[in-house]
Amino acid sequence: MKIFLLLLSCFWTTSLFGQSIKIGDNLKQEFDKIETPYFFDAPSFTAWAEGAGMMMIASKPDPNECDYVFLALKDTTLIGVYIDSQLKMLLDTEGNSVLSVASDFLIIPEWAVKRHAKIDATDKTIYTILDSMYVQALQADSGDVAEGTAQAYGQFATDTTLANRHIALLFDNYRTVLSGTSTKGVQPPPEICIPIINKLAEECMALYGSVPAIVNIYQGEALESAGEIEKARAHFKKSLKTYPGSIPIMVYNYQFEQNAQKKKAALKQLKKKYPGHWMVKEL
Repeated sequence: MKIFLLLLSCFWTTSLFGQSIKIGDNLKQEFDKIETPYFFDAPSFTAWAEGAGMMMIASKPDPNECDYVFLALKDTTLIGVYIDSQLKMLLDTEGNSVLSVASDFLIIPEWAVKRHAKIDATDKTIYTILDSMYVQALQADSGDVAEGTAQAYGQFATDTTLANRHIALLFDNYRTVLSGTSTKGVQPPPEICIPIINKLAEECMALYGSVPAIVNIYQGEALESAGEIEKARAHFKKSLKTYPGSIPIMVYNYQFEQNAQKKKAALKQLKKKYPGHWMVKEL
């Protein structure tokens, strides 16, 4: 197969904007319209094992002449479509072949990992790692994740024998979107972030019966970023009952407090009890 250099050089012409594939279309049905598919190697965009050997599938020998090109896993499972010069991917987030959301971020859908992963509720390795990230990055004064924790988390991307890898992938996908938007100086897209972080919380609850504190905090932040202030306020107020000693959650409850006197008292308590915490220092 040829290397799909077009993706690397971004030579796609503007004539492709607004072509026939759009959100709401069925990916497989559109693919089945191709009489003779042509396969090209896709550039690697992820460290996850499932992303190895990915391919682009076009309807013509020269992809430059195509209105759109499909993105597929190495087993030819379709996961998206390139349709414009920004290489925007219409992400099939639930594995049902329906194009549900447009994303500038190339991420492996959760189902692509979960379908082959070992699911084991007794294996709490990933849960423990997420808790360690919370303690080190959000609860501790410094806000730095230990190298050992980062390495243990990173193994989930390449070691396919580890249990519950889909949990790690969802967390990774969320962070990928956050870091990508931060680099661009734009707000994280709520239509992508909220479903990912809520799915992560649901998967943790279904598997372990509880949600890691770091996931809970990300849920509230996603709501705030989306402008859902009342929902974010209610979320953090409820969260404080589940994680009463969480400094980040106390900080958010302070910020969302509407009563001036209560807000002043909350700030005084935070400054008194946690003067060295990185979030409290910013208040």
